[in-house]
Amino acid sequence: MAATACRIHRIKLSVYCLVWVCLLVWRPAGAVLTPLTGQGNFPSTVELVNRWEDEDHLDVLVLVEVANADLSYDRQDRGLVGRLNLEVVLTGADGTVLKTKRPVRTPFLSEEDAASRTLFQNFGVILKNVPFRSGNFTCTLKDVNRIRTGVLNQMQRNLAESSCRTLWFAPDGPRPDQGLALEDPLFLAHAPLDSWNPDLAAAGRDTGGWLHDYAHPSRRYGIEEDHLQLFIPVWPPAAGIPPGRTPPDIRVQITNLDMDFVVNDTINIDERGQLALAAGRPASILYSLDVNILPEGPYRLSLAPLGGFGRGVLKNFSVVWELAHLGRGRNQVVGEGRMVFSGADLSRFLASSPAVQEKMLDDFWSGLDKDPDDGVNGPRLEFEYRLAYVRQFLGGFGEYGPYDDRGEVFLLLGPPDEIESKHLPMNKREQDDAQIKVFKRFAPDREGNWAKGSYRENTSQPRDPYDTEGGVPMPSSLFAQKNLNTRRYTARHTFGFELWKYDNGGRPLFVNRFSRKGMGQRFLFVDRNGTGDYFLESSNLIEGEE
Repeated sequence: MAATACRIHRIKLSVYCLVWVCLLVWRPAGAVLTPLTGQGNFPSTVELVNRWEDEDHLDVLVLVEVANADLSYDRQDRGLVGRLNLEVVLTGADGTVLKTKRPVRTPFLSEEDAASRTLFQNFGVILKNVPFRSGNFTCTLKDVNRIRTGVLNQMQRNLAESSCRTLWFAPDGPRPDQGLALEDPLFLAHAPLDSWNPDLAAAGRDTGGWLHDYAHPSRRYGIEEDHLQLFIPVWPPAAGIPPGRTPPDIRVQITNLDMDFVVNDTINIDERGQLALAAGRPASILYSLDVNILPEGPYRLSLAPLGGFGRGVLKNFSVVWELAHLGRGRNQVVGEGRMVFSGADLSRFLASSPAVQEKMLDDFWSGLDKDPDDGVNGPRLEFEYRLAYVRQFLGGFGEYGPYDDRGEVFLLLGPPDEIESKHLPMNKREQDDAQIKVFKRFAPDREGNWAKGSYRENTSQPRDPYDTEGGVPMPSSLFAQKNLNTRRYTARHTFGFELWKYDNGGRPLFVNRFSRKGMGQRFLFVDRNGTGDYFLESSNLIEGEE
């Protein structure tokens, strides 16, 4: 067991604090690999752990975590049951393919537990005796109780899925030339470390035991788990530890990625572990840290043997103290980031871990709060109000932002000053008039059918939409005419539409692509498919104004 003596320093870190550890790490760039995020129809978290059975036999543990609320359930007499199919493929550089599948069935859940975003299903598989040391990894998780949306998917019975892929590698062997070598740590939650036998920890199966009961692949601590727990195998050199020499302690450094908070700790290898290392056998180390001392945010865990020789590891984890962060689904976080970030900031956001993404959003909204001492962030609260309205009335919100183009405009500019809505136009020129009003803000409203004029007599050709014969004249617009000519004989020409008018520039919460014009923004949304889903047809912000 680990005997810890925690020393906390709230100091600004210098670069050299991490350089010493990185020098001991085998391929540090790969070792920092954060848990993978499965994407698709629902989010998931996937972690890979390399585990050596002996010098020649490598197993790869694949651990998966899914929030209860992201699954679909089958109602049975004893409760709700979720069913999943897990498929893992590891492809070596020489083309060798290892594939394994596993069906997963959740226990019976109540309505409340099934809808929870703070309760999770954890499971995994083990790829035994992997013959290669680098390649490509793919993980696909399918929800048996849920068919993907879309007519074709419904016909083909395509299941909703969450998938991820990455490059994978492992060192050529577990033993170092000198010193000690640390394997990938296994992140745990609620493990009985005080009573656990470390020699049996590696015997976990993918359907039960250590792996099933205590693995914590998301590496997210705080409200969910109040103790950071690790299982770390340690390997000596091939010759073992020389007689009479005590193996070095393990240095632990936990660093906030903002570089403003660090915890330094030491793990002492107990007598049992020392005997194993002296005999040339691997030892097991268990470590626990109370995370109540850690501020919220993303962290980097550095583990390395003291003494300057050997091989260490770098891993990331996160600490979450705000319940709101746990209550928000992965899709909402990513969708919100796509709304507020752009350019390099958006690229960095999408490439970051969930904890870093949450922090980037918090920092963004904090920068807009004009009175941080009042305890209420007005811009963020207003954005949440708008988001709730978009979900309920404007088509919904997901990983790529609003599903309906009206939702994007509503989030970025707020409610319009006026909406001209024709869900079932009674006159074929209704949409023509709306198109002109996009570019001619002061064009008249031609109410009713008579005001729009009529066909020319003694001809079967329709009159020009700008013809004033028998009706109220409309101004001529080259932009509108160009748009009308491209769709005059299409079905959507007579479909429903909404014309949104912003006379005073709207209420943008932050600088965005729709807030750059002072006032008079116009947006024409058309129900192109006749299904109630509106698409942005034209706007004077995008195409200019005459």
